[in-house]
Amino acid sequence: MKYVLMQFGDETVLSGKSQEWVQQMIKFMRKFTEGLRESGELLADEGLALAPNAKLVSLEDGEVSVRDGTFAEPSQSLAGWWLVDVVDEARALELARQIVAGAGEPVEVRRCHEAPVM
Repeated sequence: MKYVLMQFGDETVLSGKSQEWVQQMIKFMRKFTEGLRESGELLADEGLALAPNAKLVSLEDGEVSVRDGTFAEPSQSLAGWWLVDVVDEARALELARQIVAGAGEPVEVRRCHEAPVM
């Protein structure tokens, strides 16, 4: 089963963390991701640029518009994600718990939609 683990973060809180804390979090993230790679569960992963660098393309009054910022509130924007292929939801939730324990920020777990067999 494929799941996306999406990590969110409050950029204002993160910017106030010590350099030591940031280095420990980066070390944790690398070790966590490498463990997924070694287990064969990792399909893809990526960290994202800070929310102020995002662009939101939307439909407003029948016109497509582009504006700076994210869809979510900047205080809890998407910071990165992992696409994993795991045996079941319990394993996906176990991985999310590890991320939260190591980085302290919330993680959303969503199963990928599987197209019907035709």
